[in-house]
Amino acid sequence: MSIYNYPKYYDIAFGYRDLDLECDFIEKQIAVHSRSDNFSLLDIACGTGSHLIEMGKRGFDVSGFDISPKMIEYAKSKAEINNIHANLWVDNMVSFKTEKLFGCAINLLTGFNYLLRNEDVEEHLKRVALSLNQGGLYIIEMNHPREFITNEPSTTNSWIETDGDIEVEVDWDNERSAVDLLTHIVTTKPLIKIRDKGNEFDIKMEEKFRIYLYREILHYIDCSEHFKLVNSFGSFRFDKPLDNTKDSWRMILILRKE
Repeated sequence: MSIYNYPKYYDIAFGYRDLDLECDFIEKQIAVHSRSDNFSLLDIACGTGSHLIEMGKRGFDVSGFDISPKMIEYAKSKAEINNIHANLWVDNMVSFKTEKLFGCAINLLTGFNYLLRNEDVEEHLKRVALSLNQGGLYIIEMNHPREFITNEPSTTNSWIETDGDIEVEVDWDNERSAVDLLTHIVTTKPLIKIRDKGNEFDIKMEEKFRIYLYREILHYIDCSEHFKLVNSFGSFRFDKPLDNTKDSWRMILILRKE
């Protein structure tokens, strides 16, 4: 059982995300750092498509893929309801291919951290580069590196969201393991409690993700020979650089294809 098989509840659970702020951030990075005049966007591990739909409303030609068929099916219905033409398909981050070139790719909600092996990172960056125009951007939202040292999330990973009569209670770090010092992999068993008009049930999962250190990810970028790091941030605020302060709770990297 997985929350990814329940896209409606997934959307409610992650409804706290500030789409306007995050899409403002994406647009700002494109305006400042992109060297491509291609206003098409690829959302990698797009989930239910919330970000790509918002970017579509802003005039971007949007596409996206996710490994979950049910998430893609739900994203297609959301795009149709919002009158957004979006190319959406089922694929994974390591073996995907695109027939067109994009001006920007995004990978949000720490999707990159689910690349567990070195060779997967290398292949992923190669395929993203092949999907971008020269001068296009790749924007990645990752776990903050402090989580490797502290083994504690940099943001609250237990929360409750509601939508009408539906309540979704999330404990994403339920039974969180210590960080493996050799692989940098963390195992958690997220527990999501659903209360839907008198129907109550639990969704129990097991997740593995990898905490990347800053210098480590720079090494992968350099070795890819396709990208240059042009900026880094600790949140989706334009004035929040990546640093060690508490309000730097993510590692957001802006890469440009050279």
